[in-house]
Amino acid sequence: MNKDLYGERVELPEDVVGYLQQCFDAAKNADENTEGYKRNKELRDSRHTTYQQLKRMKNWFDSFNGHENELPFILNGGHYVKGWVDRTLGSMRDEVELGKKVKSPVLPNQYIAPHEKNKDLSSMNRPSKEHGSSIDDLKITEDVKRINNLIKKII
Repeated sequence: MNKDLYGERVELPEDVVGYLQQCFDAAKNADENTEGYKRNKELRDSRHTTYQQLKRMKNWFDSFNGHENELPFILNGGHYVKGWVDRTLGSMRDEVELGKKVKSPVLPNQYIAPHEKNKDLSSMNRPSKEHGSSIDDLKITEDVKRINNLIKKII
């Protein structure tokens, strides 16, 4: 499901951009080496993000073990941006799931990745005439004789 979202671009709402600016202004002692500084600046300048970056942001917030008054947490947008990231990812994933659920009664296999069938049958493991033995030829010859005798008796 998530693979359907790779490369998706998400525009940042004005309130998120404004809040990131407030967080940037509040972190007066931060410099370019402070964690979150570059991300904050990049998000404000571009005003958009990607699905992959949203996942990285969610992972960062979920694994952050510090205090909410630390500069990295503030520069990344704090609880406000964390909530927006969680809601945005959730709605993106739900949208894909809903689309598949709606299509599945009419178009089966919505949950199976598209694939090409192997049209080269030569790779299949099948017995061939070259692998036959003389015993197999004898069995076939005997079967043909038996069938011919039965046909002669019927006629």
